[in-house]
Amino acid sequence: MAALTKQALRRNAFAPRKAARTDLDDLAALLTDAFMDDPVLHWTLREGSAYPAALRRYFDFALAEQCVPSDQMWLSGDGCATAIWLPPADLHVLETPPREMLRLIPRFLPILGVSRLFRAKSLAMVMDAEHPHEPHWYLYFLGVASHAQGRGLGSAMMEATLPMVDAERLPAYLDNSNPRNIPLYERYGFRVVSEYRARDDAPPIWGMWRDARSL
Repeated sequence: MAALTKQALRRNAFAPRKAARTDLDDLAALLTDAFMDDPVLHWTLREGSAYPAALRRYFDFALAEQCVPSDQMWLSGDGCATAIWLPPADLHVLETPPREMLRLIPRFLPILGVSRLFRAKSLAMVMDAEHPHEPHWYLYFLGVASHAQGRGLGSAMMEATLPMVDAERLPAYLDNSNPRNIPLYERYGFRVVSEYRARDDAPPIWGMWRDARSL
């Protein structure tokens, strides 16, 4: 029975559908669950009992403001896994020049609190500096519900969505904030090209690059 359940989960992930605005609540809830233990988000967002709500607010913002316009949010049939990409033309949504940071302060105060504003600023600046300039697809989020992790759903979502990237013969990039995920991404052709931190007291982030391929 367990084996059949695992096979069913992978089938759903292999045939994901494009998520729409009507799926935003489900996507935000899924990502909040999947990233609850993420080291970099724990370092950046509000701490303690305020963290779960801050994490949810962050994903509400990122999905609605940065991801919806690209229309590359993919969701498994059972809602247990998601892969969200940004195409080359839309990478500007990741940029955070000083004026944009000031504009977003009221939005991010409930997410960061006053004490974490400077951490978030440091993180945004270093991520901007480390991001490659060559046109590429960006894997913004790959998330699997906590109860379904370890069943190959992350791999299934990669296999389902990477052909979209390869069809355009373009490279891909991601910022990996969890060392446990490095082997997963390496299996699909990504390699670590940088390791950086927002500050000396911040956890590391691994920039991972995948060369262009053709189908």
